[in-house]
Amino acid sequence: MKRVLMLLFVIAVIASSWWLYSRGREPKPAQLPEGIRTAVVVRGDIEAMVSATGSVSANRIETLSFPISGKVVEVSVEEGQKVEKGQVLAHMDIEDLELKVRQAKAALQVSEAQLARAKTAPSEEEIASARAAVESAKAQLEDLQSGASWRDKELARLAIDQAKNSLWAAQGNRDAVKGSQFSSGGQKDQAEAQVLNAEVQVKIAELQYQKLFEKPKASAVAQAEAQMRQAEANLAKLLSLPSPEDIAVAEAQVEQARVNVDIALKALRDNDGVLTAPFSGVLTEWNLDPGDTVVPNAPVGTLVDADRLYVRVDIDETEIGKIQVGQTARLVLDAFPEEQILGHVRKIDLVGQNLQGIIAYGVEIEIEETDLPIRPQMTAAVNIVVERKQNVVLVPNRALRRDQNGTYVEVVENNVPKRVNIKIGVNDEQQTEVLEGLEPGQEVVTSRPRESIFGGPFGGG
Repeated sequence: MKRVLMLLFVIAVIASSWWLYSRGREPKPAQLPEGIRTAVVVRGDIEAMVSATGSVSANRIETLSFPISGKVVEVSVEEGQKVEKGQVLAHMDIEDLELKVRQAKAALQVSEAQLARAKTAPSEEEIASARAAVESAKAQLEDLQSGASWRDKELARLAIDQAKNSLWAAQGNRDAVKGSQFSSGGQKDQAEAQVLNAEVQVKIAELQYQKLFEKPKASAVAQAEAQMRQAEANLAKLLSLPSPEDIAVAEAQVEQARVNVDIALKALRDNDGVLTAPFSGVLTEWNLDPGDTVVPNAPVGTLVDADRLYVRVDIDETEIGKIQVGQTARLVLDAFPEEQILGHVRKIDLVGQNLQGIIAYGVEIEIEETDLPIRPQMTAAVNIVVERKQNVVLVPNRALRRDQNGTYVEVVENNVPKRVNIKIGVNDEQQTEVLEGLEPGQEVVTSRPRESIFGGPFGGG
């Protein structure tokens, strides 16, 4: 009996040893290489977007100015203030308008007087005076051309004799003074000076006498002839009055003066000196104070419709076909990077423009109502939603690989990455739609450890 038990024990030991040996020789399951990261394929919603950057603009901006010149007497608002359409912003003194009306009426009276004068013939006295002017000019020309008369020459000769007589008298007086022992040096010098002056007078008289025999200068004759022609023209003009041309010009001047009166009166009626807001908005660059003098159309401030803001962006021609009016847009402003606001496409330019060799089209994104204090010129990053898909197969963008054979991912099966070719659809910044090749729940490789130049991964292994 003991021998039987011992035999059974030995058999049991041998059987158990064989079982353990056989189990140790079975292949162990593969382990996923160290450093590989994976993600699970899921179902979900995705939005395809076109991204661009632009700046905020106001839907309406208008420069404010007075249509007339004048002095500001009252300013009712301040810079940065929100105003309503039709609200009074400032008052101006309209005294200048009233003065312009009076000035225009006075100019009309002058023009009417000139017209009446143009229609009136010249008087006999005016004609007689013009004839006398012609005769005088002719006489002066004839005298100049004929030269000096016998009488003028004789008078000039006698003037020489008279100058010589004065010279002789001065010489006699000088000799007497110098010959007297009682004469002082000053008296002698004075007597000598008188002789010298008398000699000069003789020379002047002789030159004047000689001048009478000279021919008149051509320039003097030409001037006399011009004066005569002017006098004759004045006479001819008087005899032709009233002139139809002058009457027509005067009538036109009267009509122009009447128009100026109408303009001045209209300006007075239309401008009560009050500047009002043309629409509701916020005042910016407001530069107006009581006492300021303004000129017509000079900017005094800017009104911005801050309730309707938009962002203008440029979209490349390769993507403009995806954009449609009404599409939703998501915006993030540099001023508020943690906040996202909504908008929609409201306008797409029909004609593109060349921006450094790239054709782009302008697109306007209207910003929807928000509590953020948005201001014009703020920079905004814009994402336009061009397509939405729901309940589709999604894979992280990090899992996508591309080569000459197309797009593929590495699917993990039994801890072993395996290449699987896929067909993709739309994508956003984080994930991509998979049309063929994957099913939800599959595990895909999203990253591998970088390998060193020696063949192993960085950090050991």
